[in-house]
Amino acid sequence: MLQKPLAAALLTACIFAFPQTSSAAPPEPTPESVKALTKKVADWQIETFDDHRQYRALPIKQRERWSAKGSYHDLMWQMAALYIGMKQWSDVSGDPQYADWLNTIGERNDWNLHSRPYHADDHAVGQVYLKLHQESGDPAMLKPTQDHFDWILANPKTGSLKWGRGTDCHDRWGWCDALFMAPPVWARLAKITGDQKYLDFMDQEFHATYDLLWDKEEHLFWRDSSYFKRREDNGKKFFWARGNGWVLGGLALMIPDLPKDWEGRQFYVDLYKQMAESIKEIQREDGTWSMGLLGGQEAYPMKETSGSSFFTFGLAWGINNGLLDRDQYGPTVVKGWQALSECVTPEGMLVYVQPVGAAPGDSYPDKSEVFGVGAFLAAGAEVYKMVGGTIPAETETRQKATAE
Repeated sequence: MLQKPLAAALLTACIFAFPQTSSAAPPEPTPESVKALTKKVADWQIETFDDHRQYRALPIKQRERWSAKGSYHDLMWQMAALYIGMKQWSDVSGDPQYADWLNTIGERNDWNLHSRPYHADDHAVGQVYLKLHQESGDPAMLKPTQDHFDWILANPKTGSLKWGRGTDCHDRWGWCDALFMAPPVWARLAKITGDQKYLDFMDQEFHATYDLLWDKEEHLFWRDSSYFKRREDNGKKFFWARGNGWVLGGLALMIPDLPKDWEGRQFYVDLYKQMAESIKEIQREDGTWSMGLLGGQEAYPMKETSGSSFFTFGLAWGINNGLLDRDQYGPTVVKGWQALSECVTPEGMLVYVQPVGAAPGDSYPDKSEVFGVGAFLAAGAEVYKMVGGTIPAETETRQKATAE
């Protein structure tokens, strides 16, 4: 049920590389240090993008089965998460190379979504398309996503979200990760077009997932309904860190696009605050979060950076946007960022990213994953702003225009 120990040498190296720290937050980083480190990671990822397969870590049990798998397709969710984080970083960097790179990706794919018509994972790339459209006004960046979503509205799935065969769990949002992938695209499309139908659909489907997967006691999301009866070795409920990181990060991306006078908005703000409080309380002393959030560091001795990056991003965003108290949550963000900073190699590779999965697993001191990098870049962008970094005037003007 839980993460199993790796080879002794690897486990020893991991623990040695990340010793226990005191509960006090480290000194707040400077804007210059945050910007330099985030730039290093962004540049490394772009430089190695075409060779990303060689940096991926495959779970031990899946290495043989996955050994023949090639690189990720441009439009897969793994890449979409990278692009989303890269766009967050682009907005504060002042360097046009990052937006140019994202435009290149979109152009060579004709601004299409990925192949599965209903699957939330294949909609995630639309977040970046629509953001770029807001800035350029180019209708080519908008039309494929809008046409696709109009088709979904005309052909909706209405079956159960419960996990298993014969349900609509994959064609609707039957797993918590989906709340990062799809809802922000629907909300942004509603904002751009002014058409309420997109917002209504998002709200309806989000609530269906919430009703099924939200735990009212712990204020965390189950990954999917198949996990309801699973427990950690300490007897506590089984909540996956990255799964909840997807949700918190997705809320941070989506809430800015929700109309301020919309009666449904407060639900998402309240949900965000409830999650943030829970996440703050279960941060480890080392600044990361256990892969099984309630399992403790004894059950999960290895650090993991994708879930921790999403949490750092989400909490920093809340501080920057006045939803969270800086005195209360700032030290949590600073500890998170310090922990993440220690997981970047001199070349700029973010390591200790858990590979693709649906539950706690392994992480590696010499491997990375593009979606983890995306989460880190988003965290870097928000931490940079939180510690006083200034964003380019043109970005600020553009953001004010798109916020109206």
